[in-house]
Amino acid sequence: MKIWILPLATILGFLSCRHAEKQGSAPAYHFVSDGRAVVPFELTKNVMFFQIYVKGSSQMLWFNLDSGAGSSYMDAQVAKKLGLQTVGSGTVHGAGAGDVPVEYVDSVTFELPGLESANHRLKVTDFKALNEQFGRAEDGLLGYDFLSRYAVVVDYAQQRMTIYDPANFKYAGSGTAFPVHFRDGWPYVNATIKVKGLDAQSGEFLVDSGSGDAVDHPAILKSTGPLRKTRTGVGFGRPGEGALGKAEYFELGRYRLLTPITACCSDNPDDQQKIGGEVLRRFTVIFDYPNQRIILEPNRNFPEPF
Repeated sequence: MKIWILPLATILGFLSCRHAEKQGSAPAYHFVSDGRAVVPFELTKNVMFFQIYVKGSSQMLWFNLDSGAGSSYMDAQVAKKLGLQTVGSGTVHGAGAGDVPVEYVDSVTFELPGLESANHRLKVTDFKALNEQFGRAEDGLLGYDFLSRYAVVVDYAQQRMTIYDPANFKYAGSGTAFPVHFRDGWPYVNATIKVKGLDAQSGEFLVDSGSGDAVDHPAILKSTGPLRKTRTGVGFGRPGEGALGKAEYFELGRYRLLTPITACCSDNPDDQQKIGGEVLRRFTVIFDYPNQRIILEPNRNFPEPF
């Protein structure tokens, strides 16, 4: 039996979805009604965690939404417990050093409140470092293959994620839309950082909702302000030694964040200029990949830095 810790109306809607599914073949995705699904989440170290099931299993899992992942992943021990059959193996390069071994599971269907999302390929690997980093179980994460299907609104203030059928999503708010450049499923937007003793540095920054950092950028290593040592590249791969300091400001379009904590550097060059959850949670973030954009609306809980 599956138990969602959710409002009654959401549970009833999900049961309606399950009933409808039995009457016909399942498409790539299926919403209960109105072309949207509402998923509550918890925030741990600036990263969102929500309940999810793999179709055919009654075990509730905790996943996060990771825009910094080019694929969806699952912990190897969880996949084994669920009896998922692998169909091959390979390696990936995460934030840490070295190649990370993965196995593949095809044709996975995820069940969220009000939504079934089918035909996903999972990469299965060891999540031990991530579990230690967050101090809680992380059974898996949804990456580009999930985000690319939908318009996903992450309301950090209400701790609520709303997933829309892109055919039914029209944005009419007052936020700022940023064109996204994708590299291997990773989304990049243009931004500027200023550290003490250097001119402002502009360029592309990875938008990574799976990171709890504020900003990552190599410029912090040349700052004339105080720095301290930190571990970098924690996650997939071997962590390394890096540095933390305060930038003077970080500018994202018309939004300016003053004195953000800035880190450097991941072993992966594509992951060294990054925007993480400490910045993202100051907004409602709309991941509208079908229209190649990310929209930011300032979160009323964090009005002062802008």
